Amino acid sequence: MKIGLALGGGVVYGCAHIGVIRVLEKNGIKPDIITGTSIGSLIGGAYASGLKVDEIERMATELKWQEILSMTLPTEGLVSPDKMKQFINRNFKKENIEDAPIKYAAVATNLITNTERIFDSGLFSDAIRASCSIPGIFTPAVYNDGIYVDGGLVNNVPITVCKALGADFIIGVDVTANAKSNIIKNQDIFNIVWQSFMLMINETARLKNSGEADYIIKPDIRSFSPFDLTQAERLIRKGEETAEKMVAEIAASIQEKGTLLGKVKDMLKMDDKER
Repeated sequence: MKIGLALGGGVVYGCAHIGVIRVLEKNGIKPDIITGTSIGSLIGGAYASGLKVDEIERMATELKWQEILSMTLPTEGLVSPDKMKQFINRNFKKENIEDAPIKYAAVATNLITNTERIFDSGLFSDAIRASCSIPGIFTPAVYNDGIYVDGGLVNNVPITVCKALGADFIIGVDVTANAKSNIIKNQDIFNIVWQSFMLMINETARLKNSGEADYIIKPDIRSFSPFDLTQAERLIRKGEETAEKMVAEIAASIQEKGTLLGKVKDMLKMDDKER
């Protein structure tokens, strides 16, 4: 049975993914497939490439925006994340998705076709750069076959992609579901664009992935700023706290689903859906 992990977008909120992964791993739950959108594509890609959880935590807690972003003329976006590609190439264990020890895909939105683009081959840096491009804030990624912005527009928690890649048991992590930043306190263009974007992506995620995951972990993130990297360590702890409350049930469910009885139950569920 293949276990899938679908990590959602959410800028700095995504540090909570690290805490979730640590708890799952500590309890013997290691994914065979990882899909990610935006920050989920970055954290998931780092883990899929072979980085250990402690290495990813160190990368997140020591990260400075100037390492991955640079100011640009505000024609396509306020900042350019092109430097992110060099950051990924320096820190990841593998350059190419095909060489990763864990099957991986990142989700972006192609503005030319208005469709979801799944990056499951090629450079990690290209895939993640495309997936992380929040429209209005980051400049889009332009490749031969399209102009790409944040995958959250079409699939913020890519559970459906995880399933399409062959996952039998899927754990989704939605870091925006219980997140609420103080827009009055942080009334700047970054937070205003982000808050508007989040209203849309949460509704899209709800409709797209309804009933598709076996479990969805929703870290309790309140009063955190989505752009404050100094909160990384606290967000990681939030991810751990939420996952700890669910991991025993998840582990038991994985064990049950791997039995003959579990397979029969799944077949009955599929029949019910078809009716």
